[in-house]
Amino acid sequence: MRNYIVLVSKDHYNPLGIVRTLGEAGKNPIVIVVKGRLRLTAKSRYVKIKHYVANTEEGIKLLLSKYANANEKSFILTGDDVTVSVLDAHYDELKDYFYFYNAGKQGCVRKYLDKTEMFALAEQCGFKVPRTWRVKTGDIPADIDYPIITKAINSFGKEWKEIVYICRNESELKKAFEGINSESVLIQQYIDKVDEQGCEGFSVNQGKDSFFSVWNSEVYHLPGKYAPYWKNSNVDDKQFIEKAAAMIAGIHFEGIFEFEFIVDKSGELYFLEINLRNTVNGWSTTVAGMPSAVLWCESMIRGEIDKGYYKKIPEGFTTMAECFDYDARVKTGIISHKEWMKQYRSVNAKLYRGRKDYFPFLYFMLYKLFKMKH
Repeated sequence: MRNYIVLVSKDHYNPLGIVRTLGEAGKNPIVIVVKGRLRLTAKSRYVKIKHYVANTEEGIKLLLSKYANANEKSFILTGDDVTVSVLDAHYDELKDYFYFYNAGKQGCVRKYLDKTEMFALAEQCGFKVPRTWRVKTGDIPADIDYPIITKAINSFGKEWKEIVYICRNESELKKAFEGINSESVLIQQYIDKVDEQGCEGFSVNQGKDSFFSVWNSEVYHLPGKYAPYWKNSNVDDKQFIEKAAAMIAGIHFEGIFEFEFIVDKSGELYFLEINLRNTVNGWSTTVAGMPSAVLWCESMIRGEIDKGYYKKIPEGFTTMAECFDYDARVKTGIISHKEWMKQYRSVNAKLYRGRKDYFPFLYFMLYKLFKMKH
Protein backbone atom coordinates (compact mmCIF):
# COMPACT_ATOMS: atom_id res chain seq x y z
CA MET A 1 0.00 0.00 0.00
CA ARG A 2 1.37 3.43 -0.97
CA ASN A 3 1.89 5.76 1.99
CA TYR A 4 2.13 9.54 2.13
CA ILE A 5 4.69 10.43 4.78
CA VAL A 6 5.39 13.91 6.13
CA LEU A 7 8.82 14.10 7.75
CA VAL A 8 9.00 17.10 10.09
CA SER A 9 12.21 18.51 11.55
CA LYS A 10 10.87 21.84 12.83
CA ASP A 11 7.18 21.85 13.65
CA HIS A 12 5.15 24.85 12.47
CA TYR A 13 2.44 25.81 9.94
CA ASN A 14 4.53 24.73 6.92
CA PRO A 15 4.33 20.92 7.43
CA LEU A 16 0.83 21.38 8.85
CA GLY A 17 -0.16 22.78 5.44
CA ILE A 18 1.23 19.66 3.73
CA VAL A 19 -0.78 17.40 6.05
CA ARG A 20 -3.97 19.39 5.47
CA THR A 21 -3.42 19.40 1.71
CA LEU A 22 -3.03 15.62 1.64
CA GLY A 23 -5.93 15.10 4.05
CA GLU A 24 -8.36 17.20 2.04
CA ALA A 25 -7.46 15.03 -0.99
CA GLY A 26 -8.30 11.86 0.96
CA LYS A 27 -4.65 10.87 1.52
CA ASN A 28 -4.30 10.65 5.29
CA PRO A 29 -0.55 10.89 5.93
CA ILE A 30 1.85 9.25 8.33
CA VAL A 31 3.69 11.96 10.25
CA ILE A 32 7.21 11.57 11.65
CA VAL A 33 8.09 14.52 13.88
CA VAL A 34 11.40 15.41 15.49
CA LYS A 35 10.51 16.09 19.13
CA GLY A 36 10.36 19.74 20.14
CA ARG A 37 8.47 22.07 22.43
CA LEU A 38 5.72 22.62 19.85
CA ARG A 39 3.81 19.60 18.54
CA LEU A 40 1.50 21.16 15.99
CA THR A 41 1.43 19.02 12.82
CA ALA A 42 0.53 15.73 14.50
CA LYS A 43 -2.55 17.38 16.06
CA SER A 44 -4.25 17.51 12.66
CA ARG A 45 -7.41 15.46 12.24
CA TYR A 46 -6.00 14.11 8.97
CA VAL A 47 -3.01 12.27 10.47
CA LYS A 48 -3.27 8.49 10.13
CA ILE A 49 -0.24 7.47 12.19
CA LYS A 50 2.22 9.65 14.13
CA HIS A 51 5.74 8.95 15.32
CA TYR A 52 8.04 11.12 17.42
CA VAL A 53 11.80 10.76 16.95
CA ALA A 54 14.86 12.34 18.56
CA ASN A 55 16.35 13.67 15.30
CA THR A 56 16.03 13.48 11.52
CA GLU A 57 18.53 10.60 11.21
CA GLU A 58 16.33 8.54 13.53
CA GLY A 59 13.39 9.46 11.30
CA ILE A 60 15.25 8.05 8.27
CA LYS A 61 15.90 4.77 10.11
CA LEU A 62 12.21 4.56 11.00
CA LEU A 63 11.23 5.18 7.37
CA LEU A 64 13.46 2.36 6.13
CA SER A 65 12.48 -0.13 8.84
CA LYS A 66 8.70 0.40 8.76
CA TYR A 67 7.70 1.88 5.41
CA ALA A 68 10.17 0.75 2.73
CA ASN A 69 8.25 -1.16 0.04
CA ALA A 70 9.95 -1.74 -3.30
CA ASN A 71 6.70 -2.97 -4.90
CA GLU A 72 4.86 0.33 -4.41
CA LYS A 73 6.94 3.40 -3.63
CA SER A 74 5.65 5.75 -0.94
CA PHE A 75 6.05 9.54 -0.89
CA ILE A 76 8.10 11.59 1.56
CA LEU A 77 7.23 15.28 1.79
CA THR A 78 8.85 17.90 3.98
CA GLY A 79 9.14 21.63 4.53
CA ASP A 80 12.60 22.40 5.90
CA ASP A 81 16.15 22.47 4.54
CA VAL A 82 17.60 20.28 7.30
CA THR A 83 15.33 17.38 6.35
CA VAL A 84 15.87 17.92 2.61
CA SER A 85 19.62 17.83 3.22
CA VAL A 86 19.42 14.60 5.24
CA LEU A 87 17.18 12.92 2.64
CA ASP A 88 19.73 13.90 -0.01
CA ALA A 89 22.53 12.37 2.08
CA HIS A 90 20.56 9.09 2.16
CA TYR A 91 19.48 9.18 -1.49
CA ASP A 92 21.01 5.80 -2.41
CA GLU A 93 19.29 4.04 0.52
CA LEU A 94 15.89 5.63 -0.12
CA LYS A 95 15.54 5.87 -3.91
CA ASP A 96 14.19 2.33 -4.49
CA TYR A 97 11.46 2.68 -1.88
CA PHE A 98 10.34 6.31 -1.84
CA TYR A 99 9.61 9.33 -3.99
CA PHE A 100 11.20 12.40 -2.36
CA TYR A 101 12.71 15.73 -3.43
CA ASN A 102 15.96 14.92 -5.23
CA ALA A 103 18.35 15.85 -8.02
CA GLY A 104 19.05 12.35 -9.36
CA LYS A 105 22.22 11.65 -7.43
CA GLN A 106 23.29 11.59 -3.79
CA GLY A 107 24.69 14.96 -2.72
CA CYS A 108 23.29 16.97 -5.63
CA VAL A 109 20.53 18.75 -3.71
CA ARG A 110 23.00 19.67 -0.99
CA LYS A 111 25.30 21.10 -3.66
CA TYR A 112 22.62 23.64 -4.63
CA LEU A 113 21.73 24.42 -1.03
CA ASP A 114 25.16 26.08 -1.08
CA LYS A 115 24.23 29.64 -2.00
CA THR A 116 27.40 30.25 -4.03
CA GLU A 117 26.40 27.39 -6.35
CA MET A 118 22.79 28.58 -6.37
CA PHE A 119 23.72 32.19 -7.21
CA ALA A 120 26.07 31.13 -10.01
CA LEU A 121 23.32 29.06 -11.66
CA ALA A 122 20.75 31.86 -11.17
CA GLU A 123 23.02 34.33 -13.01
CA GLN A 124 23.69 31.79 -15.75
CA CYS A 125 19.90 31.45 -16.26
CA GLY A 126 19.42 35.22 -16.53
CA PHE A 127 18.39 36.31 -13.02
CA LYS A 128 19.88 39.39 -11.40
CA VAL A 129 21.75 38.47 -8.20
CA PRO A 130 23.06 40.95 -5.59
CA ARG A 131 26.86 41.19 -5.69
CA THR A 132 28.22 38.46 -3.40
CA TRP A 133 31.57 37.51 -1.85
CA ARG A 134 32.39 34.21 -0.12
CA VAL A 135 35.11 34.82 2.48
CA LYS A 136 36.79 33.33 5.51
CA THR A 137 35.19 34.91 8.56
CA GLY A 138 37.18 38.01 9.37
CA ASP A 139 38.37 38.71 5.83
CA ILE A 140 37.09 41.87 4.13
CA PRO A 141 37.03 41.97 0.30
CA ALA A 142 39.18 44.72 -1.19
CA ASP A 143 36.38 45.78 -3.56
CA ILE A 144 33.56 45.73 -0.99
CA ASP A 145 30.82 48.34 -1.38
CA TYR A 146 28.63 49.14 1.66
CA PRO A 147 25.97 48.57 2.84
CA ILE A 148 26.22 44.76 2.96
CA ILE A 149 24.50 41.86 4.67
CA THR A 150 26.21 38.75 6.05
CA LYS A 151 24.61 35.36 5.39
CA ALA A 152 25.26 31.67 5.96
CA ILE A 153 26.61 29.72 3.00
CA ASN A 154 23.75 27.23 3.36
CA SER A 155 20.49 27.12 5.29
CA PHE A 156 20.77 23.74 7.01
CA GLY A 157 23.56 24.59 9.46
CA LYS A 158 22.87 25.16 13.16
CA GLU A 159 23.43 28.91 13.17
CA TRP A 160 22.28 30.04 9.73
CA LYS A 161 19.74 32.57 11.06
CA GLU A 162 22.05 33.84 13.80
CA ILE A 163 24.77 35.18 11.49
CA VAL A 164 22.69 37.72 9.59
CA TYR A 165 24.01 41.25 10.10
CA ILE A 166 23.38 44.43 8.10
CA CYS A 167 26.58 46.50 8.05
CA ARG A 168 26.92 50.03 6.69
CA ASN A 169 30.67 50.40 7.18
CA GLU A 170 33.86 48.47 7.96
CA SER A 171 33.57 49.01 11.70
CA GLU A 172 30.10 47.38 11.77
CA LEU A 173 31.33 44.46 9.66
CA LYS A 174 34.27 43.80 11.99
CA LYS A 175 31.89 43.80 14.94
CA ALA A 176 29.57 41.39 13.08
CA PHE A 177 32.48 38.98 12.52
CA GLU A 178 32.84 38.73 16.31
CA GLY A 179 29.39 37.12 16.49
CA ILE A 180 29.95 34.65 13.64
CA ASN A 181 31.32 31.20 14.56
CA SER A 182 31.31 29.73 11.03
CA GLU A 183 34.65 29.31 9.30
CA SER A 184 33.29 30.98 6.14
CA VAL A 185 30.48 33.42 5.43
CA LEU A 186 28.77 35.17 2.54
CA ILE A 187 28.94 38.94 2.27
CA GLN A 188 26.26 40.28 -0.05
CA GLN A 189 25.27 43.67 -1.40
CA TYR A 190 22.40 44.90 0.79
CA ILE A 191 19.29 45.79 -1.21
CA ASP A 192 16.96 48.24 0.50
CA LYS A 193 13.84 46.29 -0.38
CA VAL A 194 10.28 47.50 -0.78
CA ASP A 195 8.82 44.03 -1.36
CA GLU A 196 9.67 40.35 -1.07
CA GLN A 197 8.15 38.14 -3.75
CA GLY A 198 8.12 34.45 -4.56
CA CYS A 199 6.81 31.77 -6.87
CA GLU A 200 5.49 28.33 -5.95
CA GLY A 201 5.91 25.32 -8.22
CA PHE A 202 6.99 21.72 -8.64
CA SER A 203 8.92 19.61 -11.14
CA VAL A 204 9.26 16.04 -12.37
CA ASN A 205 11.48 14.08 -14.79
CA GLN A 206 14.65 15.37 -13.12
CA GLY A 207 13.63 18.95 -13.70
CA LYS A 208 12.76 18.69 -17.39
CA ASP A 209 9.09 19.46 -16.67
CA SER A 210 8.02 22.24 -14.27
CA PHE A 211 4.71 23.72 -13.18
CA PHE A 212 4.46 27.26 -11.78
CA SER A 213 1.28 27.85 -9.80
CA VAL A 214 1.20 30.87 -7.45
CA TRP A 215 3.06 34.20 -7.34
CA ASN A 216 3.33 35.81 -3.88
CA SER A 217 4.00 39.43 -2.93
CA GLU A 218 3.74 41.27 0.39
CA VAL A 219 0.52 43.08 1.31
CA TYR A 220 2.62 45.44 3.43
CA HIS A 221 6.32 45.87 4.10
CA LEU A 222 8.21 45.64 7.41
CA PRO A 223 11.70 47.20 7.05
CA GLY A 224 14.35 44.54 7.59
CA LYS A 225 11.75 41.88 8.42
CA TYR A 226 9.58 39.24 6.78
CA ALA A 227 5.92 40.32 6.41
CA PRO A 228 3.58 37.33 6.98
CA TYR A 229 0.66 38.51 4.80
CA TRP A 230 0.71 37.94 1.02
CA LYS A 231 -1.17 38.76 -2.17
CA ASN A 232 -1.36 35.75 -4.47
CA SER A 233 -1.81 35.58 -8.23
CA ASN A 234 -1.10 33.34 -11.21
CA VAL A 235 2.38 33.04 -12.72
CA ASP A 236 1.96 34.39 -16.26
CA ASP A 237 5.33 36.04 -17.00
CA LYS A 238 6.77 33.91 -19.83
CA GLN A 239 10.29 35.31 -19.46
CA PHE A 240 10.33 34.45 -15.77
CA ILE A 241 8.99 30.94 -16.45
CA GLU A 242 11.70 30.34 -19.05
CA LYS A 243 14.50 31.40 -16.68
CA ALA A 244 13.08 29.52 -13.68
CA ALA A 245 12.47 26.33 -15.68
CA ALA A 246 16.07 26.48 -16.95
CA MET A 247 17.34 26.75 -13.39
CA ILE A 248 15.28 23.79 -12.17
CA ALA A 249 16.47 21.76 -15.17
CA GLY A 250 20.05 22.79 -14.40
CA ILE A 251 19.74 21.34 -10.90
CA HIS A 252 17.97 18.22 -12.30
CA PHE A 253 15.50 18.72 -9.47
CA GLU A 254 12.22 16.90 -9.04
CA GLY A 255 10.10 18.04 -6.15
CA ILE A 256 8.27 21.05 -4.76
CA PHE A 257 10.11 24.38 -4.87
CA GLU A 258 9.80 28.11 -4.27
CA PHE A 259 11.77 30.95 -5.88
CA GLU A 260 12.35 34.00 -3.65
CA PHE A 261 13.16 37.55 -4.76
CA ILE A 262 13.51 41.00 -3.26
CA VAL A 263 12.37 44.14 -5.05
CA ASP A 264 14.24 47.43 -4.70
CA LYS A 265 12.84 50.97 -4.81
CA SER A 266 13.20 51.13 -8.60
CA GLY A 267 11.17 47.94 -9.05
CA GLU A 268 14.21 45.79 -9.92
CA LEU A 269 13.83 42.10 -9.05
CA TYR A 270 16.83 40.43 -7.36
CA PHE A 271 17.14 36.67 -6.95
CA LEU A 272 17.35 35.66 -3.28
CA GLU A 273 17.19 31.86 -3.26
CA ILE A 274 15.35 28.71 -4.26
CA ASN A 275 13.80 26.62 -1.51
CA LEU A 276 13.93 23.02 -2.75
CA ARG A 277 10.94 21.99 -0.66
CA ASN A 278 7.41 22.89 0.35
CA THR A 279 7.18 26.38 1.90
CA VAL A 280 4.60 28.42 3.81
CA ASN A 281 2.71 29.38 0.67
CA GLY A 282 2.27 25.73 -0.22
CA TRP A 283 -1.08 26.07 1.55
CA SER A 284 -1.89 28.98 -0.78
CA THR A 285 -1.56 26.61 -3.76
CA THR A 286 -4.08 24.28 -2.12
CA VAL A 287 -6.70 26.94 -1.44
CA ALA A 288 -6.11 28.34 -4.95
CA GLY A 289 -7.01 24.93 -6.43
CA MET A 290 -3.49 23.85 -7.46
CA PRO A 291 -2.27 21.86 -4.41
CA SER A 292 1.47 21.34 -4.91
CA ALA A 293 1.76 18.43 -2.47
CA VAL A 294 -0.95 16.43 -4.25
CA LEU A 295 -0.22 17.42 -7.86
CA TRP A 296 3.49 16.65 -7.51
CA CYS A 297 2.71 13.16 -6.20
CA GLU A 298 0.25 12.55 -9.06
CA SER A 299 2.76 13.83 -11.61
CA MET A 300 5.56 11.60 -10.30
CA ILE A 301 3.32 8.53 -10.70
CA ARG A 302 2.12 9.61 -14.18
CA GLY A 303 5.56 10.71 -15.34
CA GLU A 304 4.19 14.01 -16.65
CA ILE A 305 2.44 17.20 -15.55
CA ASP A 306 -1.17 17.62 -16.65
CA LYS A 307 -1.75 21.02 -18.33
CA GLY A 308 -5.23 20.95 -16.82
CA TYR A 309 -3.75 21.64 -13.38
CA TYR A 310 -3.74 25.38 -14.12
CA LYS A 311 -6.54 27.27 -12.34
CA LYS A 312 -7.30 30.99 -12.48
CA ILE A 313 -6.71 32.68 -9.12
CA PRO A 314 -9.39 35.26 -8.26
CA GLU A 315 -8.43 38.92 -7.98
CA GLY A 316 -7.67 39.93 -4.38
CA PHE A 317 -6.68 36.43 -3.21
CA THR A 318 -4.56 36.60 -0.02
CA THR A 319 -2.72 34.36 2.45
CA MET A 320 -1.91 35.16 6.09
CA ALA A 321 0.16 33.56 8.83
CA GLU A 322 -2.40 35.02 11.20
CA CYS A 323 -0.79 34.46 14.61
CA PHE A 324 2.55 35.73 13.33
CA ASP A 325 0.88 38.70 11.62
CA TYR A 326 -1.12 39.63 14.73
CA ASP A 327 2.09 39.77 16.77
CA ALA A 328 3.90 41.76 14.05
CA ARG A 329 1.24 44.45 13.61
CA VAL A 330 -1.39 44.54 16.36
CA LYS A 331 0.92 43.96 19.33
CA THR A 332 3.36 46.57 18.02
CA GLY A 333 0.64 49.17 17.44
CA ILE A 334 0.97 49.30 13.64
CA ILE A 335 -2.70 48.42 13.23
CA SER A 336 -5.72 48.23 15.56
CA HIS A 337 -7.31 44.93 16.58
CA LYS A 338 -10.56 45.99 14.89
CA GLU A 339 -8.86 46.78 11.56
CA TRP A 340 -6.83 43.57 11.75
CA MET A 341 -9.97 41.47 12.29
CA LYS A 342 -11.55 43.08 9.23
CA GLN A 343 -8.54 42.07 7.13
CA TYR A 344 -8.35 38.61 8.71
CA ARG A 345 -11.96 37.78 7.81
CA SER A 346 -11.27 38.51 4.14
CA VAL A 347 -8.17 36.28 3.90
CA ASN A 348 -8.53 33.26 1.62
CA ALA A 349 -5.75 31.03 3.00
CA LYS A 350 -5.10 31.07 6.77
CA LEU A 351 -1.95 29.16 7.69
CA TYR A 352 -2.78 28.35 11.31
CA ARG A 353 -6.55 27.95 11.25
CA GLY A 354 -6.80 26.16 7.90
CA ARG A 355 -10.35 25.65 6.75
CA LYS A 356 -11.58 22.23 7.94
CA ASP A 357 -9.01 21.33 10.59
CA TYR A 358 -9.25 23.54 13.66
CA PHE A 359 -7.63 21.68 16.54
CA PRO A 360 -3.98 22.58 15.64
CA PHE A 361 -5.00 26.26 15.73
CA LEU A 362 -6.65 25.90 19.15
CA TYR A 363 -3.65 23.94 20.40
CA PHE A 364 -1.31 26.70 19.23
CA MET A 365 -3.38 29.34 21.04
CA LEU A 366 -3.09 27.33 24.26
CA TYR A 367 0.64 26.89 23.66
CA LYS A 368 1.11 30.67 23.29
CA LEU A 369 -1.00 31.34 26.40
CA PHE A 370 1.09 28.88 28.41
CA LYS A 371 4.33 30.51 27.20
CA MET A 372 3.02 33.97 28.22
CA LYS A 373 2.26 32.75 31.75
CA HIS A 374 5.71 31.22 32.11
